[in-house]
Amino acid sequence: MTIAGRSPERDVLCVLPGLPSPTTGGGTLLYEVIAYLRTRGRLHVVMPVIPRLTAEQEMLAHDPALTGIHWHTLAAPSHAGILGRCARLASRLPGEVHKFATAANQQLLEELRERVSPAAELIISSKAVAPYRNVRLPANVRVYMMDVDPAIVRYEGPSLRRRIATVLERPKVDALCRLVMTRAGRIGSISPKDVPVLNGMGGRTDVAYVPPLMRPRPVDRAAARPWQVLITTNYTYPPNVRSLEWFLRDCWPHVDSRAELTVTGKDEEGALEAICSQSARVTYAGCVPASELDAIYALTAVAVNPTLAGSGFQIKLLDAIARGVPIVSTAFSNRVGPAIASSDDPKELARLIDERLVPNTAAAFDYAGFYAAATKAWDDFLFGS
Repeated sequence: MTIAGRSPERDVLCVLPGLPSPTTGGGTLLYEVIAYLRTRGRLHVVMPVIPRLTAEQEMLAHDPALTGIHWHTLAAPSHAGILGRCARLASRLPGEVHKFATAANQQLLEELRERVSPAAELIISSKAVAPYRNVRLPANVRVYMMDVDPAIVRYEGPSLRRRIATVLERPKVDALCRLVMTRAGRIGSISPKDVPVLNGMGGRTDVAYVPPLMRPRPVDRAAARPWQVLITTNYTYPPNVRSLEWFLRDCWPHVDSRAELTVTGKDEEGALEAICSQSARVTYAGCVPASELDAIYALTAVAVNPTLAGSGFQIKLLDAIARGVPIVSTAFSNRVGPAIASSDDPKELARLIDERLVPNTAAAFDYAGFYAAATKAWDDFLFGS
């Protein structure tokens, strides 16, 4: 099968920190990156897979949007036991990296690199370096940072065990990120806001802003309903918990009383459903599949990205603009610029929402131009000198 635009003589190698997914947060961004890469050469994808995700791995192999990809799996030891846990604590690597930093996985990558001699080699985040022996990166390797990795190692919940684990992991994540920033040949950042931070971590000045890729997925807006507001979230991620609580407490009461808010996404033991039920004019719709999410977006007057903490590029913002749906954002997490209405002041954010509660009254975002620029930036990042 020939894929339009692909250079059949060129091999591309991509090493992922986890499984790509068309429906879940960072997994969506991984999915879109490899969907792009497969159009640029013979694509070899190396990724860690834990036993409980083997079914999802099989689905990727049969995904018609990802045909022609050569998949290579990194396996973790099946029986770690107490010695394995001790080794993980003693390791200088973060736990999820140490787990896959085995001699077998390193040999797999070395043999693959020697066999295909990739024209471009891409690592997604410092968390993907497990199969590189002693974190020795080839001179031509590209590292794409979806986040400033230590900035997202947070836990603010009630579990003492998880708090202790976070305290132990954060310095390891920070040290590994700094090491990768010094050793990578080229580094791309998903967010312009993170560029100076990554430059500082690596003592360099050449980190490039490379916008996130998501293919345009416009929905039919003919039936969009006035007063319908949407927030998509992942309530298992502490910054999202803090952000939604802030929005419902400080911003939502100032939004026009005719407005109704729908919240979708992963719950945390019923906590998301509970906070929605306790708030006026708010409905929790569950963690819905992509097809249902498209239908919800089609009916939405305006989406909201209320994020107050973290790093990288908010998938909820990208999801909306890729579908042609108006969105307002906190200024903190607006990585696009003035084309997206944004404010960190809750009353001003409410006013911006009110201005968009009637469909088709706000200027449309030029997503076609955004995507074209992102694709060119990726081509330059991977194949430019």
